[in-house]
Amino acid sequence: MSRTLLLTEAPFRDLLSRALIAEAASAVPHTPPMLVATRAPRAPPGFAAVPPFPAPPGIEQVMIAGAFLSRDALEEALDTAADAVAAGVPLIVHTLSLEGDAARPVPPFGAEVLERAAEITVRDHRSFNILLLWRVAAPVRLAPYPERHAAPDPRLAATLPSGPLLGLSIRGGEEMRRAWSARVPALRRLLAPAAGWPVVPLPTVQPGTPGDDLSGSRTFAEAVLPGAEALLPDLADPVAWRRLLTPARLKGLVARCALVVTNRDLPAAYAIAAGIPVLGIALGADRRIVSCLATLANDLPPGSNLVHPLAGT
Repeated sequence: MSRTLLLTEAPFRDLLSRALIAEAASAVPHTPPMLVATRAPRAPPGFAAVPPFPAPPGIEQVMIAGAFLSRDALEEALDTAADAVAAGVPLIVHTLSLEGDAARPVPPFGAEVLERAAEITVRDHRSFNILLLWRVAAPVRLAPYPERHAAPDPRLAATLPSGPLLGLSIRGGEEMRRAWSARVPALRRLLAPAAGWPVVPLPTVQPGTPGDDLSGSRTFAEAVLPGAEALLPDLADPVAWRRLLTPARLKGLVARCALVVTNRDLPAAYAIAAGIPVLGIALGADRRIVSCLATLANDLPPGSNLVHPLAGT
């Protein structure tokens, strides 16, 4: 067991971050609490918050893990890792996921520290390819979406009605609304088999925050599935969302659905692990659902698909 520092983007900010941190903590032996570099004053039980830089004294291993979308956040993590490595601390790079600005083909400042890792595991093919573009010399291994294998918690799902349910998780925001608004006729035809099914929201971020996928899903359902019953209305309250939802309970909700429709990778990965058909909808500039279904293509349950709806059809 080793005193461990975890470097990840905006730790515990949403269910994806929480799921990836839990997976990393379970996969890497460490002496609790695991230290987490964060500007937040506190961390959940089992973790302890420390400043992002410099690396705290006395650590015995430093780990870069989880999903990065921000180039600034990635470079900050690399800088802290380099500080620790310079003091003789071994580096672990675990289930790294690179998207958005963090995945630009030009290597980030400080990327050379990645070569000090004995092995790098990545969560998806896209991240694997980005490391090849950066010419990182350390061995790279694909560990596809390992958070999907966590055990579900069925307690929230037990409150849902019987019969087929449609799980829905669509990223919110004006860009996303514009992307699907031009495709409503095609989307209605696509989801016609689920007409009349109650809708289970599968929100991965707190309501009212950027990318709010509860309001995004509700607006999407009102346009594409008019008249569909929306379940779990309490989740619209941020306090209730924090109290009721965990990654394990989200997986429990997914497992109760007959079909999951999403452009979020966490609900898609959970659906695939549970054997639930998933319809990934590629909309806008966010390509995480594409990365997820492409990486897990050999594991897709029957009835699953990745679609690119055409505008105006």
